[in-house]
Amino acid sequence: MSVYTHLEQQDIEAFLTGYDQGELVDFRGIEAGVENSNYFVNTQVAGEPDVRRFVLTLFEYQPREQLPFFIDFMTLLADNGLPVPAPVRNRQGEALLTLKGKPCLLQPRMPGEHLEKREITAPKCFTIGRYLASIHRIGQSASISQENLRGIPWIQAQVDRLTPLLSEAEREFLTEQWQAISKELKHFSNLPEGLIHADLFFDNVLFDNSEVSGIIDFFQSCHDWLIYDVSVAVNDWCLNDDLTLDAEKTEAFLNGYQSVRLFTPEEKQAWPVIQRLSCLRFWLSRLVTFVHPEDHHDSYQNDEAVRTFLDPEKFRAMLALRCSM
Repeated sequence: MSVYTHLEQQDIEAFLTGYDQGELVDFRGIEAGVENSNYFVNTQVAGEPDVRRFVLTLFEYQPREQLPFFIDFMTLLADNGLPVPAPVRNRQGEALLTLKGKPCLLQPRMPGEHLEKREITAPKCFTIGRYLASIHRIGQSASISQENLRGIPWIQAQVDRLTPLLSEAEREFLTEQWQAISKELKHFSNLPEGLIHADLFFDNVLFDNSEVSGIIDFFQSCHDWLIYDVSVAVNDWCLNDDLTLDAEKTEAFLNGYQSVRLFTPEEKQAWPVIQRLSCLRFWLSRLVTFVHPEDHHDSYQNDEAVRTFLDPEKFRAMLALRCSM
């Protein structure tokens, strides 16, 4: 992800002394994403021929008290056989530590590579749908929970906050869309809920040949509507270049999901408005990053930070298209 907190070799070497993971071989910052600082870290244990590969994540804005949930959720999924990088614990059994004043986690770097957009096929969408349903099935029976910090109350707060800062046309569009979505959501009071990934874009999945080898970046995970999580994923995995949804890929994704967990009649009925809700949520989060980037990063003024801001226009355009569904 974007690198906001700059680490030197000695910082990582000192950090690794608390682990039984060998000596530092090399490291580099990961310059993608927008919210946390991430580094690839390679170590080697004396006498072992192979390098051990990790991802070190420093949390730039999420409060420390929220982070144990992510650790527990990833560990739960990994313990149930899913290809999820359960955080590594140090000699004291701790997974959540502090580095440069920021909460941090060390996770195994999962094998495989990210897909290129052109490599996303209907069979791969089927597979991802199946994995997402498996995450939901495991999460529904979990004893842990965390509210969606970017759920309905957050959306309302951002609409109120951003509306005065937008152009008249954008102001009208945002207000109109949020009022319509809010009104429609009142008709759905029994949508199944549980623990969700909440950010299962295609760049958060790794493939080794045609097999899923890693599902990563659970740091937006929370308790919310399951169908919302499906919509977030479909809006990325099944997207055409013109921002419409590819019918074959969408059908494959939904069929893959239902091979593990069937949608309820209410979920099927709510699908169009949930599609618009997920577009609106990501449009707002990217608008906030552009208008108020300092909200999320204490190191915003750090000249050494490597930042990646994502264009909000894509999701604004997607929202407009989904209105005609």
